[in-house]
Amino acid sequence: MNRNKIIVVFLTFFCLVRINLHAQNATGTITFRIMNFKHDKGVAIVNLFRAEDNLPKEPFRQERVTIINGIAIVKFENLEYGVYAAIAFHDENSNGELDHSWGIPSEPIGFTNRWKLSLFSGMPNFNKLKFIFSQHNNEHNIELP
Repeated sequence: MNRNKIIVVFLTFFCLVRINLHAQNATGTITFRIMNFKHDKGVAIVNLFRAEDNLPKEPFRQERVTIINGIAIVKFENLEYGVYAAIAFHDENSNGELDHSWGIPSEPIGFTNRWKLSLFSGMPNFNKLKFIFSQHNNEHNIELP
């Protein structure tokens, strides 16, 4: 092979590797529409989890937004496409935490996959709440009770 062919092969290989790496790390913005807030006081908080995170205690990312007319729109930008789970709640006293009474959440809480917390549902876990985030699946609704 002459030198020019070697350079062309090397550049082609380099470009293919770069394209593949870019495709593996593609990112986008996911939008959550949180509904059924009984009032606009406090803030809406969404905790986002990956499979390796300690759900529900240690989210991968968290966003807080104001509530307007009983609805909150929460966006996570520059997020790699993949599998996630989310928990949203109405932080009525704006203390940054989900308050509990006798071990039960005392502030309204909602989950992805339309999963509902009940006496018989068990605790939320990643498998119960997971969803696929992709370029074409980037908007999700969460309803508070």
